[in-house]
Amino acid sequence: MKFTGERFLPSIDGAIALEHLHRYLVASLYVHNKDVLDIASGEGYGSAMLASNAKTVIGVDISEDAIAHATARYAAKNLEFRAGSAAKIPLEDASVDVVVSFETIEHHDQHDEMFKEIKRVLRPGGVLCMSSPDKFTYSVLPKFKNEYHVKELTKDEFQNLLSKYFKNFAITGQKVSYGSIIGAGESQSSFYSWDGTSLKKPCEAGVAAPIYLIAIASDAALPELTSGVLEAPIVESDAYMKLVGQYNNLNEHNSNVEQELIRMTTENRMIKEQNLQLEQILHEKEFYINSVLNSKSWKITSPLRCLMRILRKMKI
Repeated sequence: MKFTGERFLPSIDGAIALEHLHRYLVASLYVHNKDVLDIASGEGYGSAMLASNAKTVIGVDISEDAIAHATARYAAKNLEFRAGSAAKIPLEDASVDVVVSFETIEHHDQHDEMFKEIKRVLRPGGVLCMSSPDKFTYSVLPKFKNEYHVKELTKDEFQNLLSKYFKNFAITGQKVSYGSIIGAGESQSSFYSWDGTSLKKPCEAGVAAPIYLIAIASDAALPELTSGVLEAPIVESDAYMKLVGQYNNLNEHNSNVEQELIRMTTENRMIKEQNLQLEQILHEKEFYINSVLNSKSWKITSPLRCLMRILRKMKI
């Protein structure tokens, strides 16, 4: 499949890879021995990740091409892909224990229809794991417009939608950043964020100003919320790769300048050689003219030339 910016592909590096892969790693903790639906399964990598821990997984996507690709690439006995939309899921009533839907809801405006379908296919006490970009931090604050997004939600709007269809829900935050990590290991502990640009600001519980909101919802008691880190080398970060790209572009520009300089130097040398040749020719002609003017024949014929000029003026 070709990367267009709408569907993530596992061959893509950088922040987008951390965002997408981390969500599915977290979701994998909730699907052990469960029947799972992955809405907007796209290329299929996420459904395959879930299938490594789930009883069964059905990936649903509106794109026939994506379904064909995923079916061919991720063949497994407990994994299936079907064509369908979020507002009309091709599953029977009460057929799955967990519904996973990452970065889907902002791509359409049929939010109520989607939630009604999720409730229809979920078994009693089933769990929804869904992500959505926070409209404020994703679009409003950076003044950014994603051409593939139809209707983004603020945190309040997302919470209102969840509370309308589920008795219980909790929201965690996600964003990619450069920083230090302190983990408590097996013991329970609080999770706080500090703003490195101003250490005087108070800390915040959880992820400060998350770009993405990840919700866990159910009519039954919620599973234990998961906080975690997906590590990657700094050389795979967007900022580093951008600098590498700029460095490569600069090297290419310098190479082009050097080639142009060589061309101009060669051209200048050729011009100098031509000038030397012309100067030599001019010098030879001047020498010839001077030799003619100083010759005896030229001096002897001088009266004749004078007479010829007079005759031409008289038109004789």
